[in-house]
Amino acid sequence: MPRQARQHAESGVYHVLLRGVNRDAIFLEDEDREQFLHFLSLTKAASGCVVLAYCLMTNHVHLVVQTPGEPISSIMKRIGVRYVGWFNRKYDRVGHLYQNRFASLPVEDDTYLITLLRYVWSNPVEAGLVARPEDYPWCSRSPLRGDGRLVDTDILSQLVPEDVLAAPVDGRDATQSREPARRGRPTRHSDDQVTELLRRCSGAHNPQEFAALDAVDRQRVIRELRTRAATYEQIARATGLSVWQVRKIHVVTPD
Repeated sequence: MPRQARQHAESGVYHVLLRGVNRDAIFLEDEDREQFLHFLSLTKAASGCVVLAYCLMTNHVHLVVQTPGEPISSIMKRIGVRYVGWFNRKYDRVGHLYQNRFASLPVEDDTYLITLLRYVWSNPVEAGLVARPEDYPWCSRSPLRGDGRLVDTDILSQLVPEDVLAAPVDGRDATQSREPARRGRPTRHSDDQVTELLRRCSGAHNPQEFAALDAVDRQRVIRELRTRAATYEQIARATGLSVWQVRKIHVVTPD
């Protein structure tokens, strides 16, 4: 089946959604989020795109960008290729990271732009991560980021009245957007599901069988479980390791 052509935004403003394949995690640690924002910054400098908002969740990313010249597909390719390559090298994995192509929808009127911004900012609240978007450091609503060079606040304030930008945002905004690409919370597995994932990834049915694997295979399995959004605590319970051991194996290259 041929791929559907992307809708073109006369305004140049798009809502972009990147989602992990199988809704798996695309950010495992804060360093990963920092690196994604770094690649976004490099892409902005190279393409001249305008960043109006972003929110980095565990298994997906929301971006609101304006593209004065370069097509949105080229801009997202710049970001995607860089981040996937970096992520795969860091976690010693191969293959796709994102689910299908990124989604992009044009934003053609001011009312929708305001609704969309509030929707993007409210994602961490709706997911139960924080009480206010300002408290989530990986959302452009947060003053903790201090990244005025990344978000084009001058242009944003020209598009949206200051009183609207300053108005409180809560989780209800995530359900009030007419955005059809739905939000999707990070996958939360039960301990039994993590145990089954462990069996599928390694063939180990219990901690004793996992301990019998060599160091390379143990690290490969732990990294795979992390990309499936299993927590360090769940992996520790499934493998019989301590949380500290799981974290160490996850990030240290075996001899």
